[in-house]
Amino acid sequence: MNFNDLSTVVESVSDIRRVFESAGKNIYLVGGIVRDLYGNADNIEQLDIDLTTDATPEEIREIIKPIAENIWLSGEKFGTIGAHINGKVIEITTHRSESYVSDSRKPIVQFSKHIEEDLSRRDFTVNSMAIDLSTGEVIDPFNGQTDFSQGVLKTPLDPDISFSEDPLRMLRAARFVCRYDLSPSTEMMKSIKKLAPRLRIVSPERIQDEFDKLLCVENPEPGFKLLIKTGVDNQFLPEISDKNNIRKYGGYKVLSSLSPIPTVRLAALLLSLSSERCQTRMKELRYSNERISQTQLLIQSIKTIEMKPIDKESYRRWYYQVGELRDYAIELAATNKRCRRIISEMEKTEQSLESELDDFVIPLTGREVMDLLGIEEGPDIGNALQYLREIRFQEGPITRQVAEEAIQKWWNHSRGN
Repeated sequence: MNFNDLSTVVESVSDIRRVFESAGKNIYLVGGIVRDLYGNADNIEQLDIDLTTDATPEEIREIIKPIAENIWLSGEKFGTIGAHINGKVIEITTHRSESYVSDSRKPIVQFSKHIEEDLSRRDFTVNSMAIDLSTGEVIDPFNGQTDFSQGVLKTPLDPDISFSEDPLRMLRAARFVCRYDLSPSTEMMKSIKKLAPRLRIVSPERIQDEFDKLLCVENPEPGFKLLIKTGVDNQFLPEISDKNNIRKYGGYKVLSSLSPIPTVRLAALLLSLSSERCQTRMKELRYSNERISQTQLLIQSIKTIEMKPIDKESYRRWYYQVGELRDYAIELAATNKRCRRIISEMEKTEQSLESELDDFVIPLTGREVMDLLGIEEGPDIGNALQYLREIRFQEGPITRQVAEEAIQKWWNHSRGN
């Protein structure tokens, strides 16, 4: 452990420690920041500070009121009080245990007075450590330090209990395996394989959030192998193991070569799907319409590349279609050997077009088209602008005079004149 970092963290919450001591309550540093202190992370000052205490949520609120700039209570029913204290975002949670009952998607939360019980209900031993802010004592009842140093991922309780209590931990295990270069214990793997169907009781929103975190890991491949080996992928996104996509584009095996952006990496996993199927899958996981649209656009742009948009007109259309996602689309397409050859030809076309790609604005606005043709607002305006866009794709930049003449000719023809 880096004791300089520990001293810095402890000092940053010294005011909190003092008010809890004055109230006769215990207060402990817990969670990822304790784990990362042992991992000598280089971003300790940017990590969230999570604290746990034997005080109830109501008591927490009263204890921190004199030192908090503001307090929010959105997590109070789960025992968590959030606050800004000395310019930092702090979350303080009553010692607790939580579990899912039967097929309910909502955990039942029970509070405890004992730090050891709280730690026993956490996901993995490497996260089941705490530091007593009053004494500096490290509380590690499940040997998290040893497991972390030996590169082993275990649960503090029997894995059947841990994964039954919160099935999302099975998906989280995949992230920890690759994020911290840990190997899951044999008992854990057996338990995940057995309990994988239980993931279905977890809300899609929680699954989506955890899955996006996995997609952000530098090299997520070991985590995806865990999901596939245990069958967890089949519970929320069976396309992860789609052999056609893996054979053609590389699937999860090439994610580490892509930008660690969830939208880009998810598109890589869904490349073999139709637009409709992609939309259905993402809606099931409660992705926003914007995320769905961006993912579909990336997938469509790769399919367009496969059609060889290497002549000037086709390239202009592709360039305009994909917009600001161009670099990511090229990155994705390059995972396919055939596409790499096409991309090389596309780059030559781009060079020949030079600066004309900088601006696709057509020289007439909708209002100007209305004035030119003497018509009212309606579908004809959109059709006219689309016609000009087609000319732009075919011929490149056009002048205002050419646009006016083209629109007038188009209008006369459409009117049968």
